[in-house]
Amino acid sequence: MGELIPLLAIFFVIGVPVMSLAAHFVLRPMIRDLARAIRGDRAQSEASYEQRLARLEEMLFEQGRQIDQLVDAEQFRRRLEAGEVAASSRIGGD
Repeated sequence: MGELIPLLAIFFVIGVPVMSLAAHFVLRPMIRDLARAIRGDRAQSEASYEQRLARLEEMLFEQGRQIDQLVDAEQFRRRLEAGEVAASSRIGGD
């Protein structure tokens, strides 16, 4: 028990201040950079979300247009197989 008191005293007198200074110098820049990144990311993320939404809307419009073309092509193919296209082209050509 007699040896424990001097060891604890040395630890609290030297160890605790050294650890607190180390934590201060290590954690302070990390927290500052993290806070700056969070503040800066909000403005960038809003612009990024708007750009992504615009791209998604454009892609959705393009896919709708492609689907319409595929439906038209399928209808034309079915009419062609049924012989409607040939008959209608003869009627229009006369």
